[in-house]
Amino acid sequence: MKAKAVDFVSYIVSDMARSVTFYRDVLGLEVALPWGGPGTSHVPFAELEAGGTTISLTQLPQPQTNAIVALAVDDVHAAVEELRGKGVPIEMEPIETGDCFMAVVADPDGNNILIHQRKDGTCG
Repeated sequence: MKAKAVDFVSYIVSDMARSVTFYRDVLGLEVALPWGGPGTSHVPFAELEAGGTTISLTQLPQPQTNAIVALAVDDVHAAVEELRGKGVPIEMEPIETGDCFMAVVADPDGNNILIHQRKDGTCG
C-alpha cells in the first residue's frame, strides 16, 4: 500500500453542535461540510477547513478514540487486502459513502488509521 496524502484528520466528539460552534466561532475555521449536510445520515459529521487541511468531526455516543488520520490511497479494497496479508488488524471492512470508500485498520498500539479513497480521485 502506498499512501498518497493525508486526506483529513478526524476528531470524535460527543456533541456535534457544541463542537462545530467551537471550531467555527472560537477557532475561526471555515465550515466546508456542515453538520447535517450530505452524507450525514448514518453518523453525524462535519468538515472544517484549516489552511488546506480538513478537520472532520464525527459524533459518537461513546467515543472509542480521540482522533484518526485518513490516508489517501488509489484503491481501498486493494489496500485492505494487502494490509490483511501483512497481518494488520482490520477494524472496519471497506464501506462506500456518497463521496468515498473507506476502511479502518489498527497500528501495533491499537490506534485507528482510516484508509480513504475519494471517488473523484483527489487527495490531500
